[in-house]
Amino acid sequence: MTFFTYHLQKISDRLDSFFRFALFITLSAMIVLITAQIIFRVFFTALSWSEELSRYLLVWSSFIGTTVAFKKGAHIAVTFLVDLLPARMQKIVQTLSCILMAIFFGVTIWYSIFLFNVQIFQVSPAMGIKMRYIYMIIPISFSVLCVHLLNQFVHIWLPAAKKEA
Repeated sequence: MTFFTYHLQKISDRLDSFFRFALFITLSAMIVLITAQIIFRVFFTALSWSEELSRYLLVWSSFIGTTVAFKKGAHIAVTFLVDLLPARMQKIVQTLSCILMAIFFGVTIWYSIFLFNVQIFQVSPAMGIKMRYIYMIIPISFSVLCVHLLNQFVHIWLPAAKKEA
């Protein structure tokens, strides 16, 4: 394994560990918050901000969960045709898939940064949070997806990196 592939694998793994922890925190916070909202609605006065925060936590956990699932290879894929191809053709098809994903990730990062900058003055109605902080997860998560994708691409063409990792 080369210096580059070793460190790329380490970065990808550390990002995955951090995002797994962040996913745990956001989902736990959402469960606690929704439970508190139910209790307050039944026994006290409903919390005006909890529904909005729950929605934002759901959005964040969805994008964070996307990175975790991508790293694990847990997204839906129909591979029966690719599996029938010879090994060299499988690599070519997987490379084409990586290129298409990289284009999609790049376009998404580009437009999410544009969206992030457009939201400079908009604030959320109940909590008064700047919406740019809510939208910030999009370029962050897709940047992490790019790191995982680069790591996946390296493993396609350097199987030795996969065995030693």
